Amino acid sequence: MRPENEAKLEKIRRISKILRVVCKALFGLIAIGFLVATVALLANRGSVGYFDVWFRVGDLSLGQRLLVLAMAALTSAVWFKCIFHLDRLFGNYSRGEIFTREAVGQLRQLGITCVMWGVMKVLWVGLSRALSANPHSPVEVSAEIIPIGIIILVVAWFMDMAVEMREENELTV
Repeated sequence: MRPENEAKLEKIRRISKILRVVCKALFGLIAIGFLVATVALLANRGSVGYFDVWFRVGDLSLGQRLLVLAMAALTSAVWFKCIFHLDRLFGNYSRGEIFTREAVGQLRQLGITCVMWGVMKVLWVGLSRALSANPHSPVEVSAEIIPIGIIILVVAWFMDMAVEMREENELTV
């Protein structure tokens, strides 16, 4: 490998290691956020919100609080999945494994997770409508992450084809 490419690869490895540390911190923040929401919902105190949808816990019945808790658990699971795949992808990059099937797989899972994230945003708006005292009030749904997830899936598909072409070229040598 040429020296300038070796230097670029080393930079990718170094930055990827830093980003893995950031991912670990985000795992903790997701867990803490879910824990705080769970305590608020079970103690019947405070407010709970995900995305731009907020609920005053005291205004909710026990069944409604449990429904919000279930949605909070699903949302936290989607966020955790997103960070998990980013952590794995940066792990691959930190080992210099950039154009590999494993990296493509992590990128594909990241795209799927972005679509799931957008679906969760829509579900939260639906939940707020269902639990609202005024269900006819205007609602704004922002699921812009869904097309981003689809674009990531397309990029992963391109990368998969590039990996396949690279493997074919290596066999012909």
